[in-house]
Formats: sequence, structure tokens, C-alpha cells
Amino acid sequence: HKQVKGYDYRTDLKVALKKKDKQSTPLHHVQKVKKEIKRTTSTPVYHVQKPRSVKELLQKREPTKWIIDQVGAKGNLLLLAGESGCGKTSLMYSMASAISTGGKFLDTFQAIKKRVLFIQADESKNNCSNKCHTMGISNDIDFAFAEDGWEHLHLEDVGRLEDQVEGRYGGIFLDSITTLLAGQKHSNKDSEYAMPLYALNNLASRKGLLIVMSSHLKKPEKGERTRVTKHCVSGTGAVYSSASDVWSIHKPPRQEFEDHFLFTCLKGRDCEEDSSYNLQGDQESYNWYLKSTSDGQMTPYEERLCSTQVFELFY
Repeated sequence: HKQVKGYDYRTDLKVALKKKDKQSTPLHHVQKVKKEIKRTTSTPVYHVQKPRSVKELLQKREPTKWIIDQVGAKGNLLLLAGESGCGKTSLMYSMASAISTGGKFLDTFQAIKKRVLFIQADESKNNCSNKCHTMGISNDIDFAFAEDGWEHLHLEDVGRLEDQVEGRYGGIFLDSITTLLAGQKHSNKDSEYAMPLYALNNLASRKGLLIVMSSHLKKPEKGERTRVTKHCVSGTGAVYSSASDVWSIHKPPRQEFEDHFLFTCLKGRDCEEDSSYNLQGDQESYNWYLKSTSDGQMTPYEERLCSTQVFELFY
């Protein structure tokens, strides 16, 4: 149209565009889109709080509360590292079953009854249901699979997980690091690779959860594995450092009985470091049994019995 000298076309255009937007996009639709964006924003934004003194931290400190006695504590990320094919998944199913029923893990370690979410990215729904049927697990465990939208768990997905578990679960299981952390821009040799694990540990602490995640052990460089250390955990050292407690499951070099495995605490902020148990895995039923402790240690049952006898003696 004809140009008018000195006329503010810019402002006129902005007003016209706003009118057009209001006519084409209803307000309730805009609000709905904003809510959807907010809901799908997976990285929560936390306001920086003032520093806390040691005195304040100690006043708010709570004693260790076990979800699984002497194995997994409330507010922690537990990393279960094992050799390929050693039965990490079935051991995690046993843990989840004990928590969901308030029973005993390995018929020894008492669990507190909590609702459990199990994110399974390594097994299909069909394989998982068959294994649960074989193990005799029929109790209330909620499963989510890769095909349900959990192919990966990157740093930005931890917020999405927090939204899903908010106030509903006391235990979360993730199988496994190899699958869920794949596809990142960082390789498992980079320290940034473990950032989602640090976020999970913080999530466990904030919400009072026990989070259990499985990982692999590196293949021994020469011959058979004689001993498992923190250097055996697959990935960068940050993977080991990110968890509160690290347990390993592997076959010892000398088999004392059929299907003999060692269940050892490699890192313990709550579990007793270097405590080790001799387990027997049943290849047909996928179930696990505690045979004895290593190095002459007492089992949890024997410790409780001993404590009871000592108190009775003093009384």
C-alpha cells in the first residue's frame, strides 16, 4: 500500500499479528501447550538454597533405615555389577520381590514392604513374564519396558522418572546401565557418562528411595578372575563413584559347590565393605540361596541371635 512518511509500521504490524494469533489460537489451547511443555521438561529446575552448617546437617541427619537389611538402605543408589550371564537380573527380581512383599531377600535379609517400579530395558515383556513365572513371582511389582518409552535414561530423563515415581514407590530397579545409558554423546570412558547416575543418587536421597541399577564387570585381562575390586566395574571410575553402595556378583575361581557365586560389597557407605556371601544359583528356577558367609563371618540371622544372647546375659 501507499507509504506514509513518519508512520510507525512496526508497531502496527505487531498489533495486527497479536490480533491474528488470538483469533487463530484459543487461550485455553495455549495454556494446555504450556502445561505440556512444562510436563515434558525432564530436567527439573531447583532454586539454589542457602548453605547449611554442619550443625544443621547433623540435626537433620537420620539413622540408616534399611529397605533390605544390610544390603540396600533408604536414600541410596545401589549398583549391582556382575559378569555377563551370571544372573544379575534374576537377583534383582528376587530383591524387588522381597521388597514388594516385605519378605526376606535370600531368605535371610529382611525387607521393608514398599511398592516397587522395575524399569526393564534388557528383557522383553515376554522374557520377563516367563522368568517371573519360573521364579514364582506373582506379587505386585510394576514393570516398565523399553517399548513403553524407556529405551534410554539420559540426564534429562531423570526428571521424567521423578514425576512418575512421586509419592508412589519406595524402590526403583533399572536393568541395565549398558542399555539405558547407551546413545549418549559421551562414551562409557568419559566421566560425563555417569552424570545420570549422580542424578539418580540425588533423587534417591531427596525422595527417600532405594534405587538399584545393574552394571557389568570388565573381562579379566589374563586368565580367570581371582578377585573383584572397584577397578573391575565396567566404565569410567565415575560409574563406581556415583553410587552409594556397590555390590558385585561373580563366580569364584574355586567352586566349592555347584553354581557357586560370590555376592560381595565392594563399596559401602551403609553396607559393610568387603562383606561377602556364598550364593548358589539355580539355573532352572532362576532362584538364589545363601549357603554361607565368606571368611568365617556371621550371617545376619546369627548376628541377631548373638546380640539377643548378649543382651540376655547382661540382663
